[in-house]
Amino acid sequence: MTDSRAGIRRRRAATAGAAALLVVLGGMATSGCAASPRADEPPQRAKLTFQDELTTSYLRHFTESELEEMPGDYSEPFYVNLAASRVSPGTGQVSTRNIKVTVDTTATKSVTFDTRKREQVCKGVRGLVTCTPKNLKSGDSANVWLFDMRVRRNAEDGPAGPMKITVTSDNTPTIHRTIQLVVGAPELAVREGEGLADVAPGSEVKARPAFGNRGKSGLDDDLSVVVDVKGQATLRRQFSNCRYDKADAPTKAVCTFPRPLPAGAAYETDQSFTATVAETGRQGAITYTVYPAPNTPSSAQLPDSAPRGTGAPLGFRPVDGGLFTTFGRESAHSAVQFLTTRTRDLQVNGFALRGQVGQTNDISVKDLDGYYEGGVFLTLPEGVSLAWHPTGEGHEELYCGYVDEKNRKVLCPAPLIDPPTLRFRIDKRVEGARGTVSVQPDPEHPDPDLTNNTAPITVEYVD
Repeated sequence: MTDSRAGIRRRRAATAGAAALLVVLGGMATSGCAASPRADEPPQRAKLTFQDELTTSYLRHFTESELEEMPGDYSEPFYVNLAASRVSPGTGQVSTRNIKVTVDTTATKSVTFDTRKREQVCKGVRGLVTCTPKNLKSGDSANVWLFDMRVRRNAEDGPAGPMKITVTSDNTPTIHRTIQLVVGAPELAVREGEGLADVAPGSEVKARPAFGNRGKSGLDDDLSVVVDVKGQATLRRQFSNCRYDKADAPTKAVCTFPRPLPAGAAYETDQSFTATVAETGRQGAITYTVYPAPNTPSSAQLPDSAPRGTGAPLGFRPVDGGLFTTFGRESAHSAVQFLTTRTRDLQVNGFALRGQVGQTNDISVKDLDGYYEGGVFLTLPEGVSLAWHPTGEGHEELYCGYVDEKNRKVLCPAPLIDPPTLRFRIDKRVEGARGTVSVQPDPEHPDPDLTNNTAPITVEYVD
């Protein structure tokens, strides 16, 4: 579907992993385990987590002639995206104290590191880079630019070794992660999306993922193709080499293919994914995102135990990728969006707020009713409140806000390009707590069915 709504004021650049249409961002697991505290230590009240989930970093490799023609710097910035949250129940913010990030680069090769970043007070000694960024308060995050990386002249494409990252502070558990450096960067591209109108409710919509590598370096890692159905439709469980989120009426499939993606190559799947539109369906989409398998976000994955398809395995066949749209090194995203003949029937889907007591999470509100273009109204369940979020002009993201805090009434504003974010906090456990999500009919276009304009919001407590 082509979005032609009026009032669009800005367009944000696509970034890796931003393709998911309904994503719970908070509560992500860290990459390591905290040491057990001593008996005489007070319990930890804050914790840090890594927000980005990349495990492989692909570095651009320029030829000698390209380097001679380049007028400026050709280094690659390296960031660590950290988020702070509370561990113990309570209200108000808790601040981390004396954050220190240590990056061990001693096992890397063919890469040099420039640590001259005054903002983070970084120092490099014998392959160990130590930085002390500013402290974070619970609910806040920071994309910390630690240093720049540069591929050495005459380096060969291929693995360049691991970087081991350790983050500590005075009042949080220690977290770890390892990132593999690779010399040579792919440039992932996909076939442009399409929009279908006047689709009959109860009919089928098909999507055939197509992608390529328009970079100068091949991708030797496995590939993951993640397919999601949004709105009023479900996937057919077709392919035996794909995992699905449910055995019956799934809405997600994850397929991993042990094949490289050479520079200049382009493929499409040899069969289409099929979505069945609900009999009362009004709109939705089949989206697909292609990742290098090591960089598939945990939110996009499914466990090995997930049900498999019942038909023949999905394969690829070569195609011309000359007109594919370029995204970047870490992912590429496209979609087939559809509108049915019931587009005036506004609908909302119920959803769950999931997390620990005392935890702050984000949930994107797009597609709760299938591309609804107006505001969405919420009544939060008892024991749940809005967490701190930016307000006013000048912020990249839209956030849901209170219209009646005493009665937990919230408005999620009409999306521009990206959906509004509900940043919520589970203050206390209230068994059976329920709220509502609803939309209001457009008086200029009568809604043929008002019974589906409201749906429940539940809470799933994580111990």
